[in-house]
Amino acid sequence: MGSLDLKTVSAVEYRYDESESVYDLREAYLAYYPEWGEIKLGKQIHAWGAADGNNPTDNLNPYDFYYLFEPGTGQKIGTLSFAAKLYIGNYQIEGVVIPVHEVSRIPYGEKDYPLSMDAEPEIEYPVKDELEFGIRIQTSIGDSDFGLSIFTGSDRTPSVSTIYVLSPEDGRPRIIPQLGFRNTTSWGLDFVTFAGDFTIRGEGAIFKTKSQTLELDQLIIPKDLYEFNQEIVYSQYVLQVEYTTVNDLTLSGQFIGNKVLKESYNWFHSLSSPRALVEFPTPDFNPGMGTPFAIFAEKAILLNSMGVLMDDRLELKGSTMINLDKTGYMVSVSAGYSPWLNWKIEAALVQFMGDKDDPENSFTKMEDFSHTRLGLYYNF
Repeated sequence: MGSLDLKTVSAVEYRYDESESVYDLREAYLAYYPEWGEIKLGKQIHAWGAADGNNPTDNLNPYDFYYLFEPGTGQKIGTLSFAAKLYIGNYQIEGVVIPVHEVSRIPYGEKDYPLSMDAEPEIEYPVKDELEFGIRIQTSIGDSDFGLSIFTGSDRTPSVSTIYVLSPEDGRPRIIPQLGFRNTTSWGLDFVTFAGDFTIRGEGAIFKTKSQTLELDQLIIPKDLYEFNQEIVYSQYVLQVEYTTVNDLTLSGQFIGNKVLKESYNWFHSLSSPRALVEFPTPDFNPGMGTPFAIFAEKAILLNSMGVLMDDRLELKGSTMINLDKTGYMVSVSAGYSPWLNWKIEAALVQFMGDKDDPENSFTKMEDFSHTRLGLYYNF
């Protein structure tokens, strides 16, 4: 309607084992395009960053780990948000406000996805201040594009906030972890440039995350409750090189890395005043924001190739991920064929290979997640 659009994206997910279908309204938002920029309001999937698929600077949407290996926005979950983009000369300034905190969808209780818990955990400490916001400034200098961003919000996956220690009945105390969400702020930088026939993309982000402040009622909390306070600074980065051959075969390689730069952990008794520090084991740190591929390896190389044949009716893709820290590989291949206009049939295979002598290796655990998939697509 003139400069105003209503855009929706829908999906239906069918679970074969349970014989259940679930309708998902992935996106539904109003978009207005004045001369000076864009305004969008509703449930949206945003796209920040410059690299393909792995974007540490893009933290506006949580991830759906069931579709972690889907291309583009297929791996993300829409969030209710307001976004405005302003064009000023060579600059684009975008602001995003998210009033409701959304979490990633994790395959809890799925025997083929061993990196998660056996059952969906109860969240004892939900986010109190759900308001999240971010700003990104993008500009062009010569043949290169640069983007600078900042985002502040709450983690997309839960972490330990407190533990409750039950009195021992058999001589050993029982420890019950209670979960909440850390507050995280990220500062990001991304770029796209060219070197001859090569396209170079890169982005990196610094994250500062800390435990949320718990407002516990001192009159009703258990006497054996201990709070976990952590403040961590970590980084994630991606460097991508891309090349397209004369026969339109696209080749690309990514170097993916993440590193904890600074960490501080403290346990203390909730009823003590002043807070009395206690000695408890420190849980393993898992980032709650950033690219989800950071959970697989501290450093990795991802190689991709894509080509089309038969007048663009046959599309072939292949990729491999190599863990540079420990033994571990991931191989993915897919073929898409369009028998008729607007229709496409796609078959894909994802295979993980780890180290049999290291059962705690992420790639070893993910071997059971190796799978094949078949897709039917229709565009209209």
